[in-house]
Amino acid sequence: MRLTGERLKLSQGRGRSNPWRILTLLLLIVGGFLLVRAERQGDVQPLFSATPTATRTGASYADEAKVHFFAGDLENSIEAYKHAVRVDPEDAALWAMLARAQTYSSDLLTTLDLRRERLEEARASIDQAIEVNPDNAFAYAIRTLVYDWSASSEVKDTITDGDTVRVSATIGEGGRISANVIELEGAGGDEIPALGVETETNLRFSGLVESTGDELWVISGRTVYLTPLTVIREKNRKDAFLTEAQQAAVRASQLDPENFLASAFRAEVYVDQGDVRQAADYAETAVDLALERGIERQFLMDIYRVYGTVLENQGFYRSAIEAYQEAANITPNFTLLYLRIGNNYRALSDFDTALTYYDKAAKINSQLGIDDPTPYLAIGNTYARQGEFFVAALNIERALDIDPTNPNIYGRLGSVYFRARNYESAIPVLKCAVRGCDKPETGDLLCELKIYLCDPGSEIALEIGEDVVGLPLSDASVEYYYTYGSALTFYAGEQDACERAEEIFLELMAVYGGDPIVSAIVEEGQLVCREALTFPRPPNLSLSTPTPIPSATP
Repeated sequence: MRLTGERLKLSQGRGRSNPWRILTLLLLIVGGFLLVRAERQGDVQPLFSATPTATRTGASYADEAKVHFFAGDLENSIEAYKHAVRVDPEDAALWAMLARAQTYSSDLLTTLDLRRERLEEARASIDQAIEVNPDNAFAYAIRTLVYDWSASSEVKDTITDGDTVRVSATIGEGGRISANVIELEGAGGDEIPALGVETETNLRFSGLVESTGDELWVISGRTVYLTPLTVIREKNRKDAFLTEAQQAAVRASQLDPENFLASAFRAEVYVDQGDVRQAADYAETAVDLALERGIERQFLMDIYRVYGTVLENQGFYRSAIEAYQEAANITPNFTLLYLRIGNNYRALSDFDTALTYYDKAAKINSQLGIDDPTPYLAIGNTYARQGEFFVAALNIERALDIDPTNPNIYGRLGSVYFRARNYESAIPVLKCAVRGCDKPETGDLLCELKIYLCDPGSEIALEIGEDVVGLPLSDASVEYYYTYGSALTFYAGEQDACERAEEIFLELMAVYGGDPIVSAIVEEGQLVCREALTFPRPPNLSLSTPTPIPSATP
């Protein structure tokens, strides 16, 4: 304030108090007091505080999973169901739906090991559903599906004469060999070297089963005695899984006599047991009753899918296509169904229509952002059956681009190269399938085949290289083995081609010596190498640098 020395002029009169103003002030004071007290008690949140996020329920995640399932995005469906069971772990139906999605997704995996791993997860989920609610008919119906598909991924029931096994044993007095563990090759567990590793008391070796008995086995000329503590590991559990599936179907029907889903899955069990007539009865009944009495639409897909499977196994391919199409009308983005439809058209030698459905599956995956090599493998195999190896190779190369660590894709591509008489390209590709490849090898190979635009040995090649684990010799891989051996014999006399071929041939004869086709291929390959040793030729080709079939995006 600026001071001037003058007196302040004060008002000479006073206005009267306004009662409404006083009432308003009193109300504001009382309201403020109540607001402060409410805030301290937590009844009122301060302004501009963060809004709390609502906790999602298991049902919310289940709805999301269902949307993904109908969209054909099984991986995201599985993840949503996993969230659902974490939120609501006591809901048996959620665990069963998770197992269902996991089981169906296994059909889109391209190697036996990956399918088995996914089905193991499905079994864990459905077993948890039963543990949560032992009287849930729906859970038992899904358990039928899970264990039946698990059985379908097992290729052998028991260890028999002619199998290659690994043995861990103890050497007793007089050199008596007592087995601790006998397991099929590829059954897992601790690795046992191919050659015998013998110490004073322990012996580990791999060999061919020549005879079996209750007390002793003969394995590659060695007498191996069994003890009460001997563990015999069988890689495959087909019969055990089928029994579990059958029992689950029976239990589901006991808990709910009108459980049409259990009847349908039971039909699928009969298919895998070879009883197609019984399967047809159950499948037809399931379809008729589901339509007559009603069933949730999403599960009608399962019933039609099973009906298609039964008809396909009876050789009624056109009827199977109709059943699969009914299922696809319910889940129009379910690529598994289009692959099945394509397979049936291919069985009818209608290759153009088969390719249309395979292409539809590939386009659906592309729209969903799903990298799945399966449709491209189906397209490649179809073109190969028509003798169009160039286009077949393009599509299988596309599959390899999606999954460059998959030895099965290398095997299929190598087989196509071989049939196209491009042996030079077939050899390194088949080598990855059978023996495996390290990162530098695969990186250089992907560049050489022009799957990637790069040069072998470049930085890009090093970046794209991935380890590939070779496939063990089995029914699923035997074709790759004898094709690899045969391809090598075309370069008999070059470097160590025949030595590498002979290693393959010996493995084949140890396991498949009784198969007339395999033994004939091996005999022919060995004859070629013997003649090459007798009449050697000067080297003119290298096995290290393949001449690829030109590549392009299919």
